[in-house]
Amino acid sequence: MCKPNEIGKRHVLDVYNALKHYLYSNSIVSYSEPVQETVKYIVGLYPDIRSVRNKFETDKPDSNPDLLLTLHNNDEAKLNLFYIKRRAAIQPKNLGAKSFLENYFLSQELQDKFNAYFSKEYELYLQSIMDFRGYRNVYDRIPELKKKVRAYYPKFEAEINPFRRSFLFILREYCFQLMKDEFNKETTGIEHAFKELMMFDTTNIITRYTKENKCFGVEEWKSIIKIEQEIQIYKKGNDTIGIRSGTEALTIRFKFESGPTSSVKLATSYEHFPEEEGVVHKNLRSIQIFEGLLEQHKQINKKDDSNAVGKCNEAMVYYRILETDPKIHQVDEEDFHLLLKSYAPYISHKTLLNIQQSSTKAVEKIDEYLNEKYPVYKIESIQLVPENYIKDRLDTSDLKIIIRVEGEYIEESLSLKAISKSSAKITVKNPGAGTILGPLYFDIGSLTLVTDEVRDRFNQKLITRYQCLELISAALGESLRMADQKKLQKGVAAIRGTATTIITNYTKDKSLILKHDVISGEVEVFPRIPSPIQTTLRWNDKQEELSLRIKFGKGKQHGWSSVKLACEYSVEV
Repeated sequence: MCKPNEIGKRHVLDVYNALKHYLYSNSIVSYSEPVQETVKYIVGLYPDIRSVRNKFETDKPDSNPDLLLTLHNNDEAKLNLFYIKRRAAIQPKNLGAKSFLENYFLSQELQDKFNAYFSKEYELYLQSIMDFRGYRNVYDRIPELKKKVRAYYPKFEAEINPFRRSFLFILREYCFQLMKDEFNKETTGIEHAFKELMMFDTTNIITRYTKENKCFGVEEWKSIIKIEQEIQIYKKGNDTIGIRSGTEALTIRFKFESGPTSSVKLATSYEHFPEEEGVVHKNLRSIQIFEGLLEQHKQINKKDDSNAVGKCNEAMVYYRILETDPKIHQVDEEDFHLLLKSYAPYISHKTLLNIQQSSTKAVEKIDEYLNEKYPVYKIESIQLVPENYIKDRLDTSDLKIIIRVEGEYIEESLSLKAISKSSAKITVKNPGAGTILGPLYFDIGSLTLVTDEVRDRFNQKLITRYQCLELISAALGESLRMADQKKLQKGVAAIRGTATTIITNYTKDKSLILKHDVISGEVEVFPRIPSPIQTTLRWNDKQEELSLRIKFGKGKQHGWSSVKLACEYSVEV
């Protein structure tokens, strides 16, 4: 059975060859009925065709129309051909991830940036799947990783779908960042892509066929969109970018062509972006559903789970922002409902109500922060950042707010934390021990040899689990103690993250905002403080403190498991 793209290519080539025969006054009866009728339709539209070229004769087929007609007066006509069964809808183009910015947004520079980022993230995606399986060689690169992943997973299965979602989300986020910067420079690339993919400047001919390959009809499709309003960009769901003019929108969705190691494509589609009244109606309904979930809350365990407290706080702050301004576009309308459904059962009703009450203070702090930074702004959209399954992400944000300031798009990333005591340590990151000294963080070497040696000794039952942690922590502390200040500051900044942090004490109804500026003052290193498995870093005249605690990724019953660091930042609210 032929794939849709193969059927489409065959149709273009058949129509091209039949049209050439027709232009040379040769018979075309040997071609199928749909092809014959398509040629007649084209000639009816353009009776004075001098020559024809198909896109597969060009160096870049994806950036050319299916057929290019040259008329006797030397004018040119661009044709796109669609071959569709009966009344089915048009299937817009699938774009190649590694060429779409060059072909449609007319930017080789953006494409080069995206491709470099793609390669790095694709390798991390494959590595993460192999880590999940428990089998990975640190020296494997993309070709070896693809072979191994394909052997375990010839197709996507439920257990690795989280890795797929994370990878596609990461690609969408970076692509939106590139488009946002391009929009702010007022270049013409986004408008050009919108027109090309909406097929403004081409004649679009739909040939419909029956099961018996008979012609069901030939027609022309014309876009009724008029670009009278500003072109705007937006995000949608987990892996989609939208470009719109008024209420007419083009969406571009990242997807795998088939299995976990297949190529990544971008599926284009069209949608109607709602007017402000429709956005408000949808958001009020969304708020109502969330409040219904609060009323139905039931706790299923006796103690509050700290992770559940944090996730419920994220959902609650999001809800409070939406309640304050229901005109805001939601990137994903389900996320904050699902977050509450998933985590609220693991905290008490009293704690949930406290988090709901204190979320007002958190939003006040966010407003205060934005008003101080941007005297005049408009919030365009909000999104919750999903849990990441791709290893070692430096982005620690939980909530993203896209605003417009003097016509430009600006994205504010916020980290949301909830604590129950005035003094507390909040976990800001959980990197792997194998990467903490590497280029992502301190860039002074690696703990891999140490962890390998310790693992061997543990497997030989020469040392205990706690002694393993002590030895690895000692090696970490000594490496950091010998590091220069630039490396220490780099590592601290990477661990702490760049996202502005809103910390809420939900028992005291108080919030604090931490703006992560440059690391100020000398970073001091204190190995084995406050325990043999911790290294403490202090800076800013010892006003700020970060504790790096070595731990196993899994419990004692699993024996040896991946070694991680709990990076805890001390705060007072």
